[in-house]
Amino acid sequence: MGTPRCSLGRLRRTALGLILAGSLASPAPAAGPVGVIFDTDLAADVDDVGAVAVLHALADAGEAEVLAMGISIKNPWSAPCLDALNTYFGRPDIPIGVPKGASIADPSKYARGVAEEFPHDLKSPDDAPDVVSVYRKALAAQPDASVVFVTVGFLTNAAALIDSGPDAQSPLTGAELIRRKVRRWVCMGGGFPSGHEYNILKDAPASRKAIGAWPTPIAFSGFEIGEPIGTGAALKEKPRDSPVRRAYELYNGLANRSSWDQTAVLYAVRGTEAGPSGLWDVHEGGSIAVFPDGRDRWLDEPDRGHSYLVRKQPPARVAGVIEGLMLHTPRRLSK
Repeated sequence: MGTPRCSLGRLRRTALGLILAGSLASPAPAAGPVGVIFDTDLAADVDDVGAVAVLHALADAGEAEVLAMGISIKNPWSAPCLDALNTYFGRPDIPIGVPKGASIADPSKYARGVAEEFPHDLKSPDDAPDVVSVYRKALAAQPDASVVFVTVGFLTNAAALIDSGPDAQSPLTGAELIRRKVRRWVCMGGGFPSGHEYNILKDAPASRKAIGAWPTPIAFSGFEIGEPIGTGAALKEKPRDSPVRRAYELYNGLANRSSWDQTAVLYAVRGTEAGPSGLWDVHEGGSIAVFPDGRDRWLDEPDRGHSYLVRKQPPARVAGVIEGLMLHTPRRLSK
């Protein structure tokens, strides 16, 4: 998530009972960890780091299995930084892919510092495989309709995956492979019911392609969901050997930052957390349209299996849940 812009209007809610009964209410399978492919533009903003921490905490709790990760931008330090985070959390072998074709460059206040100060094996994006190949391999190895694809950055890689052709990993095209293996795409992007949000607008052609052609349901956590949820300041409690703490320190001196990306990861794994204490409601029964300039608008028709999160709990309550996960001590250090 970079520096976002969004024009927001009135959000509409669906009844909680309908949400809990509907197939779009929760992306988590009935049993076992949620298989997650995580795609990030980890560089310009630090909520990507928070999202990585949340994902690893959920994996340590047995709620998620991280199948693969990918970088959606050009920054020489993003992939090494992500590898350092994965190494800290005891998962140094998570496959990380990078775009080998055209993609957007983005600077970072923290990626180089984390990569240089913390141990990891991936020294350069030149040493990482093509992200589409990584995603195709991960998808091909999973049961049908089991994977949740999570994007918290530009949609460059999602569009490239759709356009991919058969290869050694699978005889299926990208669209066919997605249709067979992906249960849901959870996208941190857009503003609802209308907006002009950074992740969508920055690579607008890819956003239009990906959202328009994606063959399974898509759930959006819009700008308005994460913007009032401040997290990060409590990382002062963490020891200095935490790369999550260090990233926030380099980014803003360990002040709170909006939690756009963390909301997408949390929803992807836990859904709405059904019940009276659930964190979100969901608006469904329509689709998002993306215009050439990257602006987006919710349409009640046609219904294409799209949905978006609607605020239910006070932001401070959601922040407490997210920050608790961000403060998680890696399983390998807590033994």
